[in-house]
Amino acid sequence: MKPFDQACQIRGPSHAHYAAYRTSSVAGHSHIVDFFTYPVNGTATDGHTHDYQGVSRVANYGTQSHFHRIVGETGPAVPLPDGSHYHLVEGSLNDEPFQFEGGSYKTVLTIPRHPHSFSGPTGTGIGYEPPGW
Repeated sequence: MKPFDQACQIRGPSHAHYAAYRTSSVAGHSHIVDFFTYPVNGTATDGHTHDYQGVSRVANYGTQSHFHRIVGETGPAVPLPDGSHYHLVEGSLNDEPFQFEGGSYKTVLTIPRHPHSFSGPTGTGIGYEPPGW
């Protein structure tokens, strides 16, 4: 047995999850948040979690568009009857609004700071090695 196969039997296969949510409405707008979790080794029953980070989709506050940063950790694996699993996520966007400017981003000082929350399940695991690899 290859060392990789042994690691998968001990810790479960490496995988990630896709997640997509609409945030709470604050200051008359909401954002779409979608991301892939960072991959980890795990199974449906071992309680593993995944980290994630990224940015929300752009939304308008009056005539100004902006986005927010996100960073967090999923809840533990929730097993499904077919042996797969998902994770519950409860998070909030960083309250600082940003705009893109010349290949980077800057804080938007004319938009008041405001947090948005989001929650829900991830999809089931993705990115598993094909059998026999």
